[in-house]
Amino acid sequence: MQRQLRNLAVLAVMGAAAVGCGNGGPREFGKEDVTTIRKMTQDFQDAYNAKDSTKLAQFFGGSGAVMPPNSSVVRGSDAIKGYYDIRFGEGATDLKLDATTVNGQGSIAYLSGTYSLRNAPEGGPETRDRGKFLWIARLYPGNTWRFEQQMWSSDLPPQVPAPPQEKKNEKK
Repeated sequence: MQRQLRNLAVLAVMGAAAVGCGNGGPREFGKEDVTTIRKMTQDFQDAYNAKDSTKLAQFFGGSGAVMPPNSSVVRGSDAIKGYYDIRFGEGATDLKLDATTVNGQGSIAYLSGTYSLRNAPEGGPETRDRGKFLWIARLYPGNTWRFEQQMWSSDLPPQVPAPPQEKKNEKK
């Protein structure tokens, strides 16, 4: 009887060890993840060009953040939606993303590349921008990737408004 209990205990320990080892450690980041993230990036570009700020906000996790150049961090889906509403009101359009690098480990991914876009404000001069970006994504339950952080910067020098013209004194 004691021998049977000992054998049962040994089997229970071995079973627990096998289950513990069965998870294989951290999740492997693979080609399927790269493909999914590239598609998500294309879908993000499409939503941007459709000026769909609601859909853009849905690409982010609950604590997601946008870090635009020369501006404060925008955190959370409502604030991100509001940020893009303002950008579209300023005429932001024609976003093109080229994710040259998509990589990661486990449930964290990063992508970097270049972007270009056009700003065509109603009644104002059209401008273009181009630059680079670095975005971080996280894998959420249900095997869904969401952006956690987005940061970008322009390759172009800042546009500085011309100084006001001084009026010459007119002789009376």
